[in-house]
Amino acid sequence: MPKVFSRAVVSSSDHAKPVASARAVLRSYYCLCGDFVLVLQGRLERLPVRRRDGARIIRSRPGADPDKQPARKFKLNADMGERVLIRRKDTDRLEPRQPFTCSRCHLTVAYQTAAGPAGEAPFLYIVRGALTEIQGLVPDDAFEGEDDVADDAEEARDPADVRDAAGSSTGA
Repeated sequence: MPKVFSRAVVSSSDHAKPVASARAVLRSYYCLCGDFVLVLQGRLERLPVRRRDGARIIRSRPGADPDKQPARKFKLNADMGERVLIRRKDTDRLEPRQPFTCSRCHLTVAYQTAAGPAGEAPFLYIVRGALTEIQGLVPDDAFEGEDDVADDAEEARDPADVRDAAGSSTGA
């Protein structure tokens, strides 16, 4: 039987010189289910954190001074969810949110405060613990704050707070 030799050129980046800036590197991030969700210029861990919910902030549009506040390059591969209004505990103001969900498992992975596709608002927020850089590995912060949510859910189950569809109280 004759031997077959390939004439294909093999390229490898094992011997490539590192780039001067980590910001120039595009990184891929995955949902907890393993589906590809985000390509981002730079590392997700280096982005600023939103104080209210711990979400990572991606600037999708340049700020007042584009040299000091440039937009970050990214591509979000997620489905647009149903637009919602969120009321925070510490204020009476409502925050509009356009969520983006994983196309496979429908986990909310990101949101923005304006309607429309990702990048229409000045900022895109990546939900804390929703993405991982290594496919199939659950990040350490994926379950942070779960106990707080469980405590809030128990308080909401108080029979005095539960109302039926007609609006009458079913509790004491």
